[in-house]
Amino acid sequence: MKNKAYSGVERQIRDGPIFEQVLDLPGEELFDVPEYLSRLTWLKWLNLSYNQLTTLPAFMGQLVQLDYLDLSHNQLTTLPASMGQLAQLEELDLSHNLLTGLPKTLAQLTRLRDINLDGNPISPELSAAYNEGIGSLFAYLRAQANEQITLNQAKLILIGEGEVGKTCLVDALESLNWREHDTTHGIRIRSIPVIDPRKNKDSGTEITLNGWDFGGQRVYRPTHQLFFSAPAVYLVVWKPREGPQAGFVREWISLVKHREPEAKILVVATHGGPGQRQPDIDRQGLLDLFGKETLRGFFHVENKPDENGGRRGIKELKAAIAGIAATLPEVGRQVPKRWQETRAALEESGRAYMPLTKVFALCRKRGMGDEEARLFVVLSHRLGHLIHYEHDPQLKDMVVLKPDWLATAISFVLDDEETRNAHGLARFSRLSELWDDPVRPEAERYDPALHPLFLRLMERFDLCYRV
Repeated sequence: MKNKAYSGVERQIRDGPIFEQVLDLPGEELFDVPEYLSRLTWLKWLNLSYNQLTTLPAFMGQLVQLDYLDLSHNQLTTLPASMGQLAQLEELDLSHNLLTGLPKTLAQLTRLRDINLDGNPISPELSAAYNEGIGSLFAYLRAQANEQITLNQAKLILIGEGEVGKTCLVDALESLNWREHDTTHGIRIRSIPVIDPRKNKDSGTEITLNGWDFGGQRVYRPTHQLFFSAPAVYLVVWKPREGPQAGFVREWISLVKHREPEAKILVVATHGGPGQRQPDIDRQGLLDLFGKETLRGFFHVENKPDENGGRRGIKELKAAIAGIAATLPEVGRQVPKRWQETRAALEESGRAYMPLTKVFALCRKRGMGDEEARLFVVLSHRLGHLIHYEHDPQLKDMVVLKPDWLATAISFVLDDEETRNAHGLARFSRLSELWDDPVRPEAERYDPALHPLFLRLMERFDLCYRV
């Protein structure tokens, strides 16, 4: 450590007390904070920016009169819990360090009105809270102080044309016995366990994939994009016997890329057994078009076991899925245990959808404030537990708990013969008739109050436009 910056301060402390309330020491190449600063308890302003600090001593919490602290442009990886004792602190600049998290005790700083975390590799959930403001950040830190569970979940999305073997592929990934399936209508969500490749295989640490198996019928195809989210693992599945053109491989990749530019996609040739035709696809052409960051691999798998019970390619595909899933930001994160309890309560409600206000009410019953409840909804959407369009002013008040319910509503319009015969033109009154048709069972009728939301959703995803 260079002592030149502190020589005057040391001398004054040695010879007698000083009462300057400002200490400004930027760019002094300091590698640590000297102990004698702990005696400057009258300081109100402390600037240690543009130094080489990697840690802070616990005695920083003794500087209880500080209302401004600048630690920007250092190399800090953690902060001491004692920082929560700086009860007068109003401004805290931590920008451009190496922080991945914050001590939970910072939630005690009730006077803090401005904190700067820009330029730090903070976790995605902390980043989301930070971007929403100081209230959200405090809610997140308070939630962290409660009982925690490790979140080892990720969203897996299987898309492709009808009858390419997506459901059989899910069976194979789950190591279930082979069986034929009827065509999938709508959406099926199943849990698929994979081993986290970052952990010791013997530890048995699993990542649970929330696997979304979409029906490939033409009427459902446009609705898939309603449920895309990032981060997730995408499987574009096609059938070698019919070729990649018939499987619309390029078109499916384009659709995902359009809606989720950061998506990670694996292209999977399936629906095979021993002796089936080998896949023929222009891998390099697709890589040139979409890039290696998007297309993470090409696989040929056999859903049906051979005479020895083996399924070729499934082990390798599963490892590739696990490898991508392990890098997704939600995997391995700590979240309050009450989030899990709240999610279970939503599932047990049996509701297809809820207004956001009712979801928040459930969250409050379990001790969450509104900011924490908002974070819970955001993360649940990313993991595939529910659907919430948080950035759309009209749609953000609706939380969809059963995605198939929503996909069916949109499919009623897309599959309407009268609308097709009118060259795709329909009055809003016709849409209302389709969504609230008295001929259908009550479960397949939709409250008229929802009809404007459905129309807005179709407009948002380019499924319709006003003329």
